[in-house]
Amino acid sequence: MQPDGPYRYTHLLGTSPVGKAWAALDEQGRLVTVALLDATVAETPGWREAFAGTANSLAQGPEALSYTYADFSAAAPWVAYPAEAGPGAEKLLRALGVEYTPVPASVSPTSAPPVSGPPQPVSGAPAPTSGVPQGQPAAPVNPIPEQPVPAAPHPISGAPASPAAPDAALAPYSPIPYDSPAVAAPRDPFASPVRRIAPSEPPRRKTGLWIGVAALVVVVLVSVGAVALLSGSDDDPAPPVASSTGTAPPALPTAPPQSPGIEPPKPGAWPTQWPRFSERDQLQTLADLEGVGFPVKVPGGWKCTLAAQADGFVRYNCGNSATGNEMTGGELIVRNCPEPCSEQWQNAMRAVEEAWGAQWIRSGEYSSYAEQIIDVDGEKRHGLVVVAYYRSGEAGLVNRQVVIRMTSPVPEAYQLRRFASYIRDVVVF
Repeated sequence: MQPDGPYRYTHLLGTSPVGKAWAALDEQGRLVTVALLDATVAETPGWREAFAGTANSLAQGPEALSYTYADFSAAAPWVAYPAEAGPGAEKLLRALGVEYTPVPASVSPTSAPPVSGPPQPVSGAPAPTSGVPQGQPAAPVNPIPEQPVPAAPHPISGAPASPAAPDAALAPYSPIPYDSPAVAAPRDPFASPVRRIAPSEPPRRKTGLWIGVAALVVVVLVSVGAVALLSGSDDDPAPPVASSTGTAPPALPTAPPQSPGIEPPKPGAWPTQWPRFSERDQLQTLADLEGVGFPVKVPGGWKCTLAAQADGFVRYNCGNSATGNEMTGGELIVRNCPEPCSEQWQNAMRAVEEAWGAQWIRSGEYSSYAEQIIDVDGEKRHGLVVVAYYRSGEAGLVNRQVVIRMTSPVPEAYQLRRFASYIRDVVVF
């Protein structure tokens, strides 16, 4: 059975009790290595979280092992690394603390894709090995504390929750509890002229590896259809080109996120109690925002300033004129989703968005949102992220993504919610 992800698997690189490392080609014909967690192991409490948390931890630090895409919510979760990163898939499996066995070079490559099946029993719980790359986090060793969030937490980002006891049939695969490294609280995207949430070039690293990955990821990033990572940098050039035909990748962030949203989204609905704009509100209609394609209503005193633009992509900074912790507003992003804009594409594009470690809530067939109280310079602020997909053009196909990521003083949260409700009513997601 072909696993999730748009890859053509060429040959097996190595095996472990919990998964395999494969060589594969993406849709652009570029070589990647893919770490695939066995589907049965992924169903064991704690393993999916440990797999995702370890991948995210390896992507941080001065010698980051950055992946181009991943899908932690798939039946068999996977992470893809560019060939320039070296044996990325092997490093991830070793960092889980399990024994890894490379496939001898004499074994003939095969084009057969990996098949997720029941793992072979091993004796005892997996333990860390000496094969973890220098400078990268070792396998998790501490119990997983629970991170308080507005919605039920899930340990893909932030401090993960302690896994329950595994099923007896998979007892040999009880995961090593994962302890995510401390991550500084994300700053308000409007609190400083130097933006931290922006599709921009990655920060300069001391190693040549990161430079090579940054050059490759601009053209590879979304061609593999799952999680990319997000963070800011000191520079803010125009993003890569996107195309509504799906022949070129949409402009997505290219660097690690501080706290992506917790996947997969929990079932839910759009909150009916959220306020909406009324005729009594002092509003202004911005009907000429280039690249947006629909009128945008904002409260009086707000303005929207173009921050970045490319073919099939535009980002505006919208908000009031206040500064610091009194600022209300954030980002409005519209970008193409390659046609057909499948659920896999939608999940992948959502997963690259910064969400302060909050749990995604499914609010419709094509939309999700996340809310979180965040700390900015010692002050509490309300954060809201909405990621949705909608139809545009004569064909009436779902082919566009809209992202709202804004913060406000906690008492002003209603401003963010009614703006999000307006956008939902306008584009109908």
